[in-house]
Amino acid sequence: MSKKHALVIGGSGMLAGVSRFLAKEGFAVSVVGRNYAKLQLLKNGCPPESIFPIQADYNTDLLFTKVKEAINARGPFQIIVNWMPNTNALEQVCQLNKEANSFRLVHVKGSRRYFEDEEIQVSTNCLYEEVYLGFILEGDTARWLTHDEISGGVIDQIVHGGKSQIIGQLQPYSARPK
Repeated sequence: MSKKHALVIGGSGMLAGVSRFLAKEGFAVSVVGRNYAKLQLLKNGCPPESIFPIQADYNTDLLFTKVKEAINARGPFQIIVNWMPNTNALEQVCQLNKEANSFRLVHVKGSRRYFEDEEIQVSTNCLYEEVYLGFILEGDTARWLTHDEISGGVIDQIVHGGKSQIIGQLQPYSARPK
């Protein structure tokens, strides 16, 4: 258990670049995803024994069991990157990490959630950070962010920290892609 340990929930799709970045930075990365093939592909180009797939749906007993197993095998998480909309499930995952002296929670959220008043209960040993996913205006048209743009923005948050960050733009909200 000498390596730093990270958890990336939803880390085999749009956050695959984040999972690979953390692996290359020396973390043992436990990655939650639903698709077995995508989880296995994450290992390509990463250091051996750096990516540890967890195939599970969000907010299921299987997820919580597998997260506990990951903590038991590799120690508490120093960072959790989350793309899981269910805040109750996220709070449960963070509670499972209670043995960590301190850890960062980078909560990735869709654009609509920027305009909602949402509270998440985290322990005092958790540094909570938010990343909002916006859109890109290109002339008269708008498009959603690419996976590379999302991963790049989340990696920027991991490297530089801060309370919150917006990737792309959120205003004017009415201009977002439909």
